[in-house]
Amino acid sequence: MPKKILFISPTGTFDNGAEISIFYLMKHLVQQEYEVYNVAPQANAGIQTEYYNKYMEAGIKVDFIPILKWWWEDAPGGLPGTKEDRNAYYRENILKIRQLIQREKIDYVVTNTVNMFQGAVAASSESIPHFWLIHEFPTGEFGYYREKIDFIDDFSDQIFAVTGNLQIELQKLFPKREIMGFASFTEIRSVNQKIGKKTRIVSIGRLTQRKNQLELIKAYQQLGQTDVELVFIGAWDDEYKKKCTEYIKTHQIKNVHFKGNKEDPWKEVTDQDICVYTSSMETFGLVYVEALLNGVPVIISDNPGYMSAYNMFHLGKIYQLGNEIQLARLIRESITNFSNEKSNAVKMIDSVREIYQVPVVYRDILLALEKEIEPTKRSMRHLADLVSSNEQKGRLARFEIRARKFVSKVHHRLRR
Repeated sequence: MPKKILFISPTGTFDNGAEISIFYLMKHLVQQEYEVYNVAPQANAGIQTEYYNKYMEAGIKVDFIPILKWWWEDAPGGLPGTKEDRNAYYRENILKIRQLIQREKIDYVVTNTVNMFQGAVAASSESIPHFWLIHEFPTGEFGYYREKIDFIDDFSDQIFAVTGNLQIELQKLFPKREIMGFASFTEIRSVNQKIGKKTRIVSIGRLTQRKNQLELIKAYQQLGQTDVELVFIGAWDDEYKKKCTEYIKTHQIKNVHFKGNKEDPWKEVTDQDICVYTSSMETFGLVYVEALLNGVPVIISDNPGYMSAYNMFHLGKIYQLGNEIQLARLIRESITNFSNEKSNAVKMIDSVREIYQVPVVYRDILLALEKEIEPTKRSMRHLADLVSSNEQKGRLARFEIRARKFVSKVHHRLRR
C-alpha cells in the first residue's frame, strides 16, 4: 500500500519560495506512487486558481480551509479579529486537519514552514509522525520563533532545514537531535540566450531593501565603466526604488536601467551578460542556481543563503557583503576575463544539473518518508474538547459552507 502524506502549506499561492520548492517534492512523491494531500489557507479564488490547477494536474489533492490567522500569533501578518476569534479559528483549523487525517488515513504530516503549528498538533492528536520543514532563519521578522523552540522540538518526529548555514544554526538550537537538510528547488529551464552586442551587468529579482541592489549601484559607481550597462530586471518596492534612483541622480551615474517585471526574466539575459546578486539575507540562492543552469558568469554576496547554495556547487565569485570596492574589483575582473568565464560557466551546466534535481536535494526527506516511524509520545491536552461546544460546531458548519462555495468558484474558473 502506498503511504499517504499530508502537507500543510503556508499561503496557498506560488508567490514564495517555500510553496514553490515543496510543490516539486510533492509532485515527485506522486510519481513515486505516494498519495499526496495538501492543506492550504483559503484566500481569494482568483489568485488560487493557478495553484489549484497546478496541484490537480500533478495528481495532488488540495483542500483550502477558511482561516483568520494561519500563522503563529506573533508571526508576521498582524492580528486580525479578537484573540477569542483567532483561538476559535485555530481550534477549528486543527479539527479540520484531524478530520482529513482520519478520513484519508494519513500516514505522515509535513509542515512546510516554521510559521505554522496546526499540522503538528493535529498529527500529535492522531498519533502519527510529524515532520517540520524550516526555510527561515530565526532572525529579523522570523526571530520570534526562537521562543517556540521547545514546542517545535516536542512536536516533531524529524526536523529538516535548508542545507548549509540555516541547518548549522538550527543544529545549535536543537542540540539533542539531528537536523537534516534539504535545498530549495524549482524547475529551471535553460533558455536560448539572445546574442548580445557587449557585456552587461545584470541583476534579476525584486528591487527591495533586503535584496540590497543599492550596493550594486554603488559598486558600479566605483567601477567607473559607464560604457557597461547596469540592468535591473524585476518589479520593485516604490520606496526602495526611489532611494536607488535618487542616489543615481545625485551622483550623476549613467547607463543604469530598470526593466521592471518580466514573465520570464532569463529571456532578457544575453550571452554577454554577468549576473550580480547583492542580497543581505536569503535562505537559499535560487537566482544563483538559475544563473549557473543558464551558463551565466555570476557574482554573489556572502550572505548565509547564498553561501548555502554556493557550498553545493562551488562556482562563481563571492564578495564580502558591504564591501563595494571588492565587488567593483570582481566585476572588473569578470568583464576583463569574460570570454574564459563564460566558457567555463557553459561547461559546468551539466554538472550543476546532476546535483540540482529533486531526488538529490530532498534525499533526507525522501529517506525519512520511506521509514516506519513510531510517533513520539507527547503530553498534551486532547484538542477534541476544545471544539465540542455548540457554538464552535455552528461556526465550523458555516466555515464548511464557505469552503464549498470557494471550491465551487475555483472549479467554475477552471471550466471557463
